[in-house]
Amino acid sequence: MNKLDTRLDYIDICKVVAIYIVTFTHCAQQLSGEKFPNLLISKDSFISINMAIFMIASGFVINIEKMKATSTKDYILSKAYRLLLPMTSWFVVMCIVTFSCHTFATYWSLYWYLGSLFFCLSIIKILLNYISNILLVCILSILLTSFVPMIFFERICYMMPFLWVGYGLRHCIERISNHVIVILIILYCIMYYYWDISYSIYVTPFHFWSADAQSFFSLFFRFTIGSVGGVAFICLLRALLMVPTCSWLKRLAIYGRYTLAFYTMSFILNAILVRILWHINWFISTPGVLDIASLAVSSLMMILMYYAQELLEKNKITRIVFLGMK
Repeated sequence: MNKLDTRLDYIDICKVVAIYIVTFTHCAQQLSGEKFPNLLISKDSFISINMAIFMIASGFVINIEKMKATSTKDYILSKAYRLLLPMTSWFVVMCIVTFSCHTFATYWSLYWYLGSLFFCLSIIKILLNYISNILLVCILSILLTSFVPMIFFERICYMMPFLWVGYGLRHCIERISNHVIVILIILYCIMYYYWDISYSIYVTPFHFWSADAQSFFSLFFRFTIGSVGGVAFICLLRALLMVPTCSWLKRLAIYGRYTLAFYTMSFILNAILVRILWHINWFISTPGVLDIASLAVSSLMMILMYYAQELLEKNKITRIVFLGMK
C-alpha cells in the first residue's frame, strides 16, 4: 500500500480534536441563542483555527500521483460520492426533521467546508491535467479561487491556501524540530491575543472585486493565524505521540474515520436542540455556565453520533447514502 494511503495517527487525532471544537462551538451557539457566544475558554477565538486545521489535514493527505493517475471524471465523481452525497442526504434529513424547505444558501452555509473541499480538490485535479509543475498548480488554483465572484463560494478562497499548506507540511514535517514547534506556538499565542471576530471569514468575506486595505489585512491575518496554529498543532501532536507517556493519545486516532459523519450529523442534532430551546424559551448566557453546558451537550452528541455511524455502517444503502462509504 502507498504510504499516502495509510492513516496517520496524529492526523486522525488532529481531526477528532478539530471536530470536537466545531461541535462544541455550535452547541454553544444553540444553547446561548447567539451567533458568536461569549465563552470563557474561547470568546470566538476557536474560529481562528478550527476549520484551518481541517483543511490543512486534508491537504496533508493529498496524493498528487494518485490524483494524476485517475481520470478527471472518476476523480470528481469519487469526491462527489464521498463528500457531496452525505452532506446532501443529511440536509434532506434536516428539512424533514425541521419541517422546512431550506434554501441553497442554508445548504451551503451549513456544509460549506465539505463543498469547499470538493471544489478545491476538483480544481487542482483539472489543473494537473494540463500543468505538471506543482508550484504553478498551487499558485493558479489559489488565484482562480480568489477571483470567484459568487457570494456562496467565497469561502473557497479562504480554504484553498490551507489545503496547500497541508500538502507542503507533509513534505517537511520530519525536519521540523521541537524548537520550531515552540516558536510556532508562541507566534500563535501572540496572534491569538490580537484576534477578534472581525477577522473571521464569517464577518469579513473577501473578494478581489471589492477589497480594501482592511479586508486585505483581515485576509492576511486569518490565513497567518490559521496556518501557524494549524501547523503547530499537527506538529505538536506528532511530537507528543513519540513520547511514551503520551501513547494513550493514540486511542483517539480510531475516531478519525468518524469525523465526516460527526460533522454532517451534528447539524441535525443542533437543529433539534435549538427548536427545543426556542419552544421552552430557555437559553444560557452566563460565561462559565455556558462553557460547562456546551462541553456536556457536545460530548453527549459525539457519543450519540458515534453509535449512529456504527449503526449506519451495518446497512449497505445507509453506508453509501449517509456516510459516503463504498
